[in-house]
Amino acid sequence: MFRTWLPLILLALLVAAGGAGGEEWVITAARVETPPVVDGVWEEVWHQAEPAKGFRQFRPEFGAPAEADTDVYFLYDNRALYVGWVCYEPDVEHLVATASVHDMILNYDDCVDLFWDANNDRNTCYDLMANYCGVKYEGIGYRGGQDWDAGWDGPWEAKTSVGEGAWYVEMAIPWASVRYDRKASSFGVQLSRYRITHYENTFWAGEDVSISRVASYGRLEGFEDLPRPRPFQFTPYATARAEDRNATPAYNYEPTDGWEFEPRAGFDFRYRAGAAAQALLTFLPDYAYIEADPAQVNLQPTEIWFPEKRPFFAEHAELFATTVPPLYTRRLTEIGGGAKVTGKAGEVSFGAFDVALKKDDPRFPGDNVWAARARAELPHRSSVGVIGVGRRELDGLAAEPPYAGGDAAVYNNVLGADGRLGLPLGLDFDAGYLKSGTAGAGGDGACYYGMLTRPGSIQFATVYFVEVGEEFRADAGFLQPEQLGTRTAAAVGHHEFQINRGGVRSLNLHGHFEHDWNLEAETLRNFFYPEVGVNFTNKLGLGVAFEGGRDLRYVRYGYPAFRLERYEVSLRHDTCSWGSAGVAYWQGEYYGEYYHDYGAEVTLLPFARFVLKADGEVAVPAAGDRSVAGNVNATYNFTDELYWRVLVRADSASRTGLASTLWGWNYRPGSTAYLAYEQRRDASGHFLLAEQLLFLKVSYMIGF
Repeated sequence: MFRTWLPLILLALLVAAGGAGGEEWVITAARVETPPVVDGVWEEVWHQAEPAKGFRQFRPEFGAPAEADTDVYFLYDNRALYVGWVCYEPDVEHLVATASVHDMILNYDDCVDLFWDANNDRNTCYDLMANYCGVKYEGIGYRGGQDWDAGWDGPWEAKTSVGEGAWYVEMAIPWASVRYDRKASSFGVQLSRYRITHYENTFWAGEDVSISRVASYGRLEGFEDLPRPRPFQFTPYATARAEDRNATPAYNYEPTDGWEFEPRAGFDFRYRAGAAAQALLTFLPDYAYIEADPAQVNLQPTEIWFPEKRPFFAEHAELFATTVPPLYTRRLTEIGGGAKVTGKAGEVSFGAFDVALKKDDPRFPGDNVWAARARAELPHRSSVGVIGVGRRELDGLAAEPPYAGGDAAVYNNVLGADGRLGLPLGLDFDAGYLKSGTAGAGGDGACYYGMLTRPGSIQFATVYFVEVGEEFRADAGFLQPEQLGTRTAAAVGHHEFQINRGGVRSLNLHGHFEHDWNLEAETLRNFFYPEVGVNFTNKLGLGVAFEGGRDLRYVRYGYPAFRLERYEVSLRHDTCSWGSAGVAYWQGEYYGEYYHDYGAEVTLLPFARFVLKADGEVAVPAAGDRSVAGNVNATYNFTDELYWRVLVRADSASRTGLASTLWGWNYRPGSTAYLAYEQRRDASGHFLLAEQLLFLKVSYMIGF
């Protein structure tokens, strides 16, 4: 037993203790009668407010003064909060922007980042980013800033310009777009900036190594008589889909006689009763918001988690999030209609929704799915909550085994409670309990967990334990079948040593250990992943990793016992003004097959607003044919609102290929238009598929 827990103890001790600082950073916002024009061109109106100054380094040397100054001004009126950034930069000709489409990751760009605790709960925040080309990202932070959800897409504006010795960002965040404490005179804020070619990340407030921890934010003061938000928001949409495909028995697709046309329309509607509560309705909701899920290679017989982008589910999604999720809304695809209520009463946040699925839903045809959640915030980063999730057959007949053909309504309900306790030294302890109940035999089981975390970006550590009963069942949740009847103990740790001497920037140590066993104490899996990385001042990075263990979790489903023994080495040139490049090689036994694997990727920035990315991989198994896979992705932004994207993908192992092009236009805040064409080919031995798809979508948001 001691040998099992020893790696957990060592990884937990990897991170040195440290806590949030005691000094408070304060800045004042100014109310204006005439707001700035949000066009990226700096105006004198910004100087009605005193700027936030004194940014310090997060990297390369934590706490040291910033090499390049940043001034941030805050203004507001009855329409919006305005944020103006002056990013002093003596090297503006070498600014970097590798993200060219809305909601792409901006952490590898010259960009600015605003964290805003608009609810004043010291637990959740809005995350609003813009790179120097004006590409935006927005999301929600929750659980004190430990977890993030990119699904929130509230309308806001960001425009940029580049001048001599500085570049500028102007933001406008409408009050109608966010949930905020209307009676507040101040809010929590954190400000951050990335300077990519200089390997410098800077921040404004706090002393915590986790600069996104909501409890350590500075204060933005000076607010009075904040407006009531617009109570109504109505977003109708229309789509037109045309498809032409060959026959293939493997996918059960019927061939089309030429092009097959399918129009569709629907809407999302929101009513906000003041700042505390809101109601949402959806009718044939807009699934075009799931624009393009990232391509992922899945070498395991398990499901991949995809983020939620549909407005109905994304709104206040962080409230329904738990460590073991009994709710995974991406399972709910063909929705005829739904209603949702979310809000806050004092320190208690609450939410509930109910959706009716259509008969052609592939997983729950004709079902009804509901969820309810309440969480109370307590002092010292602590909270306690309850959650319920359920599914019920509306027509009284079960569609899936083992209940198929039953004449009684079939249901699956999961009820649970969870909580967080904020501890000294910046530690957080989370625990939860879930109990399921299902009509018919089986499905009445329990799940519980505990997790101790020290969050941070330079250093962090997590130790957790989860037990899932054999009979636990969460139909609308995200739980893999191999997790049933198991216990899991794991630890993850990371430490970045900021060296900054002798040509070395930093040394990174990372480790992940996991041990799974069934309820009879028989080992199912041992997994250990240590990794060492070195970053050099010439932007070169070297990484060495080992992945090892043995996996018997899938034996009961007909798979053999797998052995992992993989050695990897990678070399990369970090992002600079021309782009970035990297190569990697690994060899070893991976899920029953011994491989040699070679990979390479490159990102090129030939001129502003154009990004070309390419990656390739060659896998050479000990037995079998060599496989080659690759992707090419090109994006060009004509303006901040209009962009064009091309993607080409091919895989020799599956003999598949894909080519697509997309025109996107965010022609006003909250309103979009897309025109896409895609062609797929599959020439594998057992079937043939050729498909063409043309898609048009237009949505228009109306607030009143």
